[in-house]
Amino acid sequence: MPNAKKILVVEDERELCSILYDDLSSRGYSVDLARNGQEGLEKLQMTEPDLIICDRAMPVMSGYQMLERIRGSYPQYKHLPIIFLTALTDPRDRHSVDHLEPSAYLEKPVDLEKLAATVDGIFNK
Repeated sequence: MPNAKKILVVEDERELCSILYDDLSSRGYSVDLARNGQEGLEKLQMTEPDLIICDRAMPVMSGYQMLERIRGSYPQYKHLPIIFLTALTDPRDRHSVDHLEPSAYLEKPVDLEKLAATVDGIFNK
C-alpha cells in the first residue's frame, strides 16, 4: 500500500515485536521493526515513519534515550508522534518523560484494541 501510514516499532521482546507487526499490518499500516533505541534512530532516518511505537526499557539504548535524542537532535521530528509501551507503571515513570512530549503512554501487557484506538486517534487528529 503506497499511501499506508508508516509505523516504526522499537521493541526488544521478539514475541511482542511479532504480535505488533502482525496486528498493525493487518490494520493497513506499513510497519518497520527495530530491536533497540540505537537501531530505532538508524531506521528513523531511513524510513521516515509517521509514528513510532517504542518500549521504554531496552538494551543498547532505551526508548527514553532514543526519544531524548530525537527531540534534541532532529528538529524535523519535533512533532513526530511517539507512543511509549512500558511495563513501568509507576506514575513517576510516566511523569519523567512528560517533557519529551510522547503522544501516549500505554502499559504492558499491551491491549491491542487500545493501542489501535490510540494510533487511530493520533492519525485522525
